[in-house]
Amino acid sequence: MPVNNSPQIRNPIKRYLQHVLLMAFVILTASVQPGMSESLEQKVQQALDIYAQAQESTNKEERMEKFRQAQRLFAYASDQGVKTPALYTNIGTSALQAENLGDAVLAFRRALALDPDHPQALKNLQQSRTLLPKWLPRPTEEGLLDSFFSWHKSMAAGERAGFAALFFLLSAVGFAVSIRWRLVLVRNLSFLPLLLWLVLLGSYIVEINAKSGREAVITVNDTVARVSDSVNSPQRFSQPLPAGAEVQVLEVRGDWARVSLSNGRDAWVGIRSLTYVANS
Repeated sequence: MPVNNSPQIRNPIKRYLQHVLLMAFVILTASVQPGMSESLEQKVQQALDIYAQAQESTNKEERMEKFRQAQRLFAYASDQGVKTPALYTNIGTSALQAENLGDAVLAFRRALALDPDHPQALKNLQQSRTLLPKWLPRPTEEGLLDSFFSWHKSMAAGERAGFAALFFLLSAVGFAVSIRWRLVLVRNLSFLPLLLWLVLLGSYIVEINAKSGREAVITVNDTVARVSDSVNSPQRFSQPLPAGAEVQVLEVRGDWARVSLSNGRDAWVGIRSLTYVANS
């Protein structure tokens, strides 16, 4: 399976910089939980070393096993509280090389939830989607939200909220000053931040309406999608869902979840067959 090797780890300079960033986060984590820093640093360094060894190996079985080891070690750091786009991208890249497509798509989605512009996560997610069966619908690259707010992908929800608050404050201050000193120019200029606030607010409202459920990824291969929440229910699709399928969770009933594919078709799957993108 041809898979793109991540330059983040392969390039020695970028690998070193990435290591420094991860270690900085480890140190911050250790300030909350003393004694953790050394263990996490060892795990991350070990993961980087094993990934490099896997790339150099010419034996397929050995290479695959090392990529799986690297994935587990990177995931260990994430489980201990390290939540960075770089780390999730490394988890995803290791999983992609190990042909664990469900884990790869999930990790890249988590990286992009933190940094929508992360270049390696974007590139590898796109490549991961090309490895899925052709019959499976994929998230569209450009929809209604992107048509009206093409910049929204480059800003996380928190960033948009911060800018919206800032623009509203600037507009309010501007109108207050214009009223107090009767400055027409200031009043007119105050409409600009007000307009920007409305655009950001509109972007948020459209996004909320576009996503009626929680985003998740099927992480168990050959997951049978059914018409209702019962093992005796007929299959919804002629083929099972592969690991790596991206869905929206619309409803949960016990051990079942009603999910929607990117083309709007819904089905019921076992709740244990999927993992939410939000990793709280």
